[in-house]
Amino acid sequence: MIRKIFKTGHSSAITITKKMLAQLGLKLGDKVNIEVEEDKARLVVRQAKSSAQLALGLKIRHHLGERAPRKD
Repeated sequence: MIRKIFKTGHSSAITITKKMLAQLGLKLGDKVNIEVEEDKARLVVRQAKSSAQLALGLKIRHHLGERAPRKD
């Protein structure tokens, strides 16, 4: 299937058809890893593995009951 590369903001993009998404087991909003196989001149798209750690901006306390220093 031939797809056209287009400009979006300061990046370039291609579209992925609904059928391709289904074949990859992906849906809108999923994160993917994209790798270049230079020896075979192709892009490989894989679903990103989810991280067990969430980036919530929380401070981690090493001991229960210990308080993080306050910023005044």
